[in-house]
Amino acid sequence: MRFSISDYSISPKAKGWSDGWPASRAKDQAQVKADRSGTRINVHRRIAPLVDLLLDETERRGYRLEPKKCGGYVNRPIKGTKKPSNHSWGLAVDLNWDRNPENFHGELHTNFPSWLPPLWGRYGFAWGGNYKGRHKDPMHLEFMGSPADADDMLAKARRDFEPGKTVATYTVRAGDTLSGIATRLHLAGGWQKLYQLNRAVIGDNPNVIRAGMVLRLP
Repeated sequence: MRFSISDYSISPKAKGWSDGWPASRAKDQAQVKADRSGTRINVHRRIAPLVDLLLDETERRGYRLEPKKCGGYVNRPIKGTKKPSNHSWGLAVDLNWDRNPENFHGELHTNFPSWLPPLWGRYGFAWGGNYKGRHKDPMHLEFMGSPADADDMLAKARRDFEPGKTVATYTVRAGDTLSGIATRLHLAGGWQKLYQLNRAVIGDNPNVIRAGMVLRLP
C-alpha cells in the first residue's frame, strides 16, 4: 500500500480517483455479488474484484450478510459536511447496517466478529469502528489506497484465497523495483524469489525492469 489505512488527511481525489461528490461516478461502478447470501453491492470497478473476494471470504468464515442491509456507491457528501463521502467514489461498503449502527456518542455496537476488520484491513480497508473520538461507524469499510494499490491488493487476495486457481501476476509500472514490489505485496522469499521466478523475463540484471513486464508472483 502506498497510503496508510489510518491516514484520513489525503482525499481519494489526491490518490488518483478523480472527483467525488457532487460529480457523478456512476459510470465507474460495477456490481459484485456475495455467493452465499446473494448480497449485491455497487462499488468502483477498480476495487470490484477485490470486494467480491472479500465478501465471499467474509461469508465463508461464517459472517452472513443481509442483502437488503448492505450498500456501496451513493453520490453524497459526508453527513453534516460539504466534503464528498468515500461512498461517492464507490470506495466504501456498509455491511448489515441495522446490526452495526453509526452513532456520535462514542459507543461501539457491532456484531462483526473480531476477525472481520483485520481481514479487510489486510487488503487496504479502514474500519469505521476505529474512528477516533465520538463518531463510530462500525458498518463502514472504506478502501484507503490508490488505484494502483487496488491492483496490488487484488493480486494479494487472489494468492491468499484462490491458491492453485490461477497464476498470480503483476504488471510492472514506471518506477517499480523488484524490492519495492516484493515489499508492497508481502511476497514470501522477497525480491530474490520474485527474480528467480522471472529471470527469463527480466534478464541477468535484477535491478533493471521495464514498465509493461508481466511478472509471475510466488
